Amino acid sequence: MPVIATRGATVSYGGRAVVREVDLEVAPGEAVALMGANGSGKSTLVKAIVGLVPLAAGEIELFGTSRRRFRAWKRVGYVPQRTGAASGVPATAAEVVAQGRLAHRFLGLPQRRTDRHAVARSLAEVGLGDHAHCAVDTLSGGQQQRVLIARALATEPEVLIMDEPTVGVDAETQAALAKVVADRIEAGCAVLLVTHELGPLTDRLDRAVVLADGRVVHDGAPPRPIGEHADPRHEHSHPHANGESTDDFWGGK
Repeated sequence: MPVIATRGATVSYGGRAVVREVDLEVAPGEAVALMGANGSGKSTLVKAIVGLVPLAAGEIELFGTSRRRFRAWKRVGYVPQRTGAASGVPATAAEVVAQGRLAHRFLGLPQRRTDRHAVARSLAEVGLGDHAHCAVDTLSGGQQQRVLIARALATEPEVLIMDEPTVGVDAETQAALAKVVADRIEAGCAVLLVTHELGPLTDRLDRAVVLADGRVVHDGAPPRPIGEHADPRHEHSHPHANGESTDDFWGGK
């Protein structure tokens, strides 16, 4: 049974479809990259999977249950894009990460020892163990992103969904993310990663699903950088963003 399954998933904004009839499955323990140019619909699809935007058509299931009826959110760890990590409400890193434990206890009950241990362990895993009592709005952008990753890890999820976690962050955060993803995969956690670049994660991923104009145009082996794409200084872009062939990107020509 897949941990994530979308069938004909369609999402519309203002009457315009931005995700179009997407079929996608992620198996237990599988690591999948969701790729595509800006505006291709990948972040919107992820938001639909976690229930942040409604479907116009189609169906989404989590662990075999329709998303509309799904309630076992402690099985899902979600890392949004960094915007909103420092929401303007004073909070420490530990307090933000503790939000990931809410699905593990009844509403209104105080933290238990297991909750506190999970928070401390998750902060240490992303390299912020000594920043637990720092206000989030005093942290750098990369550190804020690691706080969001730690919040998802504190959930102790069976599937980890991350939306562009490396955009605009420092090398230290990128390295921390690569280690977190590798560790989750080794532990048998499924991973769905929205990204432009795979970098050090290339060999850790089982599949890449590429969207263009809201539709799946590739579902298979992760891309291998070739030619100018292999140059770390190269500013990456997807040829199919303008309706061009994907052959050059996938090494077909």
